[in-house]
Amino acid sequence: MSNNSKIILGIDVAKLKLDVALVFNQRVISKQFANSPAGFKLLSAWLKSLDIKEMHACLEATGTYGDGIAYFLHQAGHQVSVVNPFRIKGYARSKLARNKTDKADARLIADFCLTQEPVQWLPPSTQVQHLQALVRRIEVLQEMLLMERNRFDVSPQQTQASIKRMMTTFEQEIKELEKQIKEHLGNHPDLKEQSELLQTIPGIGEKTANLLLSEVEFECYDSARQVAAQAGLTPKKSQSGTSLNSTNLSKLGNRRIRKGLYFPAIVAAQYNEIVKEFARRLAENGKTSMQIICASMRKLLHIAFGVLKNKCPFDANLAFSR
Repeated sequence: MSNNSKIILGIDVAKLKLDVALVFNQRVISKQFANSPAGFKLLSAWLKSLDIKEMHACLEATGTYGDGIAYFLHQAGHQVSVVNPFRIKGYARSKLARNKTDKADARLIADFCLTQEPVQWLPPSTQVQHLQALVRRIEVLQEMLLMERNRFDVSPQQTQASIKRMMTTFEQEIKELEKQIKEHLGNHPDLKEQSELLQTIPGIGEKTANLLLSEVEFECYDSARQVAAQAGLTPKKSQSGTSLNSTNLSKLGNRRIRKGLYFPAIVAAQYNEIVKEFARRLAENGKTSMQIICASMRKLLHIAFGVLKNKCPFDANLAFSR
């Protein structure tokens, strides 16, 4: 670790525990806490015992397991960075890191934070957090419903009644959550207006609009390209000599957005005049079907950014004129 007056906390997140590495007074202290509200309080008490009032905490964006500690530390007044795991992995390679343990990972994350100074993470607004929780819960239930449907096709007759009951339960829960989303949007006119604006874009329906609003705070970005990068929809070119020359998606971003835009992009390539023309040009240039779909996903996200930024419904004629 580099000698530095900054106080850094690297956090390796697991489902049940947090391994932390505190860079403090030119030394590194490793500790472990439960990944729970009780564990967060013990971590806070430990920091207070060291008279630490402000620090820069860093953790990987590894799904929902790190949300609790990130919100807790942010609310306590600390600077928090939530970093794409690929950045940490690349940093580990640059350091020729050999050990792969939770303790070593926490130290690596602390070192990354100390030397790279990642940008500060800001939690979404309370109303977006609420929407995100509902949308993500529906996603989980839909996956479970699909699993039960697949089981039903190959299950023995003795278990089919049970599977049907579970399918009915999941369907009812999904409908209830969809009702809650409508009520939530009704209680927040700004979110409802944004959802309705997004739904003016051919290819984007109600579910996709709500997904985008729950995963992306568009007003925090200065350009559509930044939004596309956050979704992992920017191109990544690989070229080496004459044997390698390819362009693919970076996929260094929010997987939920990419997953949610896949089928809307297919629809948009047929019925959205802007995306349709864009896809036609790509096909003429010899792009594969998958490349066209991925590019259409990115184009659709660019259009969504423009609609929300200008607070105007989608207008193909206006877009063609630009």
